[in-house]
Amino acid sequence: MTPFAQALCVLPLLLAAACNVTKDPANESTTLSVDQNKIENAGDMLLNEAAEATEIAANKIENAGPELENSAATIKERASRVADKAEALGNRVETKVDAGKPAENEAHANH
Repeated sequence: MTPFAQALCVLPLLLAAACNVTKDPANESTTLSVDQNKIENAGDMLLNEAAEATEIAANKIENAGPELENSAATIKERASRVADKAEALGNRVETKVDAGKPAENEAHANH
């Protein structure tokens, strides 16, 4: 959303906050006045909130890099441990399979 569109969305809120409505039953009239100070104060408050939200978002984005790097390092470390365990398990299976086979010399001796 463009800043202009955002301003258009906020403008009715600022005007509503700044309106003073006075009814005079004797004259059967209603007076609507707009307080410029209230508009300025509400605008300042909205700008402060927007600045704070922007700063929070910027900090989160700034901190995301190191968090991702730490996560990547942890995943790499765990993957390495899994690979090491898989290799060790493969070696044990291979050893057991080889242990169950007769030695080559024995196989030729029986023929």
